Amino acid sequence: MCSAVVGQYIPCSHPDDEQLHEIAEWAVKKYNEGLTLLRILDCEKQVVAGINWRLLLKCRHENIGENHYYQTVVYDKPWEHLRELVYFHRLYPHE
Repeated sequence: MCSAVVGQYIPCSHPDDEQLHEIAEWAVKKYNEGLTLLRILDCEKQVVAGINWRLLLKCRHENIGENHYYQTVVYDKPWEHLRELVYFHRLYPHE
């Protein structure tokens, strides 16, 4: 029998989930109003005293007309109405 280690990141079972899309949209808007979310490419979650969502995103930078890839971590504790952007940074060159 195999089980996840407490605090370990595990893959999301449904990366196209509506709630996850809302969290990704929130992170993009919190980071920069000039970005538009195009797609969630990968998702992992870590259960702590809430949930850390680690997302790989493809976004369009509207001001310069280029697509870029970003990694973000969002801490979410919905039962306390708490959401924090832990980090958000560009990973790869534009397309």
